[in-house]
Order: sequence, then structure tokens, then C-alpha cells
Amino acid sequence: MQETVEGAERTALGPSDVLDLPEWRRRESVARLDGLRERMAGRQIEAAYLNSRRTFAWLTVGGLNHVATATETGVAGLLVTRDAATVIAPTIEAERLREEEVNGLDLEVVAADWWRPEGLAQEAARLCGRQPATDSSLEADLVELRSRLSPLDQHHLVQVGERATSAVCDALDRVVAGMTEADLAREVLCNLGGIRAPVVLVAADDRIARYRHPLPTDTPIRRRAMLVLVAERWGLHAAVTRFCELDPPGPDLERRFEAVAEVEAAMYEATRPGAKLGDVFEAARGAYARTGYADEWKLHHQGGTIGYQGRERIATPDDPTMIEAGMAFAWNPSITGVKTEDTFILGADGQRRIVTHRPAQARD
Repeated sequence: MQETVEGAERTALGPSDVLDLPEWRRRESVARLDGLRERMAGRQIEAAYLNSRRTFAWLTVGGLNHVATATETGVAGLLVTRDAATVIAPTIEAERLREEEVNGLDLEVVAADWWRPEGLAQEAARLCGRQPATDSSLEADLVELRSRLSPLDQHHLVQVGERATSAVCDALDRVVAGMTEADLAREVLCNLGGIRAPVVLVAADDRIARYRHPLPTDTPIRRRAMLVLVAERWGLHAAVTRFCELDPPGPDLERRFEAVAEVEAAMYEATRPGAKLGDVFEAARGAYARTGYADEWKLHHQGGTIGYQGRERIATPDDPTMIEAGMAFAWNPSITGVKTEDTFILGADGQRRIVTHRPAQARD
């Protein structure tokens, strides 16, 4: 489904980058730390040392604590107590983090010896006088907190989504018969600029129907191609899937595209404040059945909430997760050979602002 519904109102923010909004970012970080401390108090947790990339980015409103892009945890962590928040980093990284990632925030940066394998955790325990809790013990609370995107988060997610979709569409515009899947993957990566790409999937022709998660290969594209991208900046993720058809689609393929669009429409309609993820899942299953593809949902997950992870939560049958305004979603229903996927922000009135549309200036 291409941007059929426009949703949550635009914020008062302009096109400025996060680093041009230091005071707004500082206030956001303070509010997020206070919200976390409330959850910690409710669990009688005095201190927490958090080093997951997603939580560090959320608490610092876009700061990055990693060097290697393929890791779940970063090279530095954030120690949060009742009255202080401290970044603990190895000596190699401390100065850069202080100057480039948390500059202007109410955070102290402490350096620990890089050559001590447990140096950061030990320094965290020394500073707070106890063994602090970790990401895993607070993850349920963190998912809930991260999933409610602030106006600044939403502003940034729009930028990520638009840039990602423009890169995908531009890459698909250049597809010619004989280009390989790997060529297409390189093309989209070259188009991203400052946006990172945690996930790039490409399939040509028969591989589209055979695999739901097709890593790009040297297979040449003859008739059609599918390109899937999860893009990330400021810690925020947007997901988008698009197709290129070099030959006119036959009747069966057209019917499948129509059916998967109907499933997506049902999921969009069910995504409303006060509903549950399980309600959306049931709406999807009903739509699959109505369109004649009752069991296709069993072959791939249907998506879920998105934000500081590629999926903060993947919806499952009877999922009790409550849907709230300010959450972002990436539903990705699929029927063998076709798929649809966009990212949108849910407004208080149930409207949806799709962020993965191709900006007008990028169209031919």
C-alpha cells in the first residue's frame, strides 16, 4: 500500500538536524532519564548500567555508543542512579563520546582502562557502590518507554523514512535486466548518504517467492526484483519494501498484490489507540482468509512496532501490547511472491502519518 493515509500532525520542528537543537535534546534526555528512574523505583532498583545500543540512543536522544555496527551492545554504557547519570567508556572512546555523542547533555563521561575486560562493569559497580541492574532486567519497561516517540523522535523518523524510501526508489529506477541482486544492494547503499542500513534484502525473480528474507546474491535480475531496507539514524529505524517489475505482472501476480494490499489495509484500520497488537494480528488473519490466502500469515511475521529497534515488538496472536498514540509501526504482510511494507506514526485520533514516502523533489 503506497501512502494511502496521511496521519499525525507535523510538529513545530523545522528541518534542522538534532545537533542544531541542543536545548531541546537536553530536555528530552532529562525527561527520559526521569521516566526511567520512576520505573526503576517501582522495581526497587537503585542503579542500572545500560549498554545496549538502542537504550543508549534513546536516553541520549540520538547518541551512539557503538563502533562495530553489527553488535547489540556498545563500547560504552550509561550508569543511571537516583540522582546521577554517567557515561562509562574505555579510554579509547571517552573523549569522542564526550565531544560528539553526548555534548550538551547533563551527563558526565568517565574513562575506564580499555585493557580490562570487565573494566566498564567494574567501574559502574564502584561508582554506585553496588552491582547495578542491566538492560535485560529492565527491557520490558524500556521497550514501553522507547516505543512512545516524542515530537523530536517523530521529526527524525520522518527524515529517516523519506531518505530511505528515496534511496530505495532511486535504486529500483536504475534496475535493468542483467543487473545482479548484489548490484542493486550496492546501489541502494550508495544512495543513503548519512543513513545506516542494518538490513538490506534483495531478491530477483524466483527467489522472491522462495525466500522471505533473501540476502543479496550474484543472481541476475531478469523480470522482477524486490528490495527491502531497514534504515537507521539517531537510533531510529524505518522499514520499507518496494518492487520493480520489468515485465507486466500477470493476472495471478496482480491478484496477489491486491490481496496483500487488502491485508495491509485491514491492519492499518485496526491500528488505533486503545487496541492491542493482538487485535491487529486478528484483523490480518481475517483479511488473509477473505482474500483466499488463509495460511500465508504462517510463513512470515506480520511486523509490529518500530523505533529504536528494527522492531521493538513483533505482533503475535493474542498479543496484549497496548497501542498508543505516538507509537510507530511497520506492518509487513506478505503472500508468496509479493509483500508490502511501510513505516507510519500513529496519531491521537487514529490517523497515520506514513514516513516512507518518496519526497516530491525526488520524483521524476
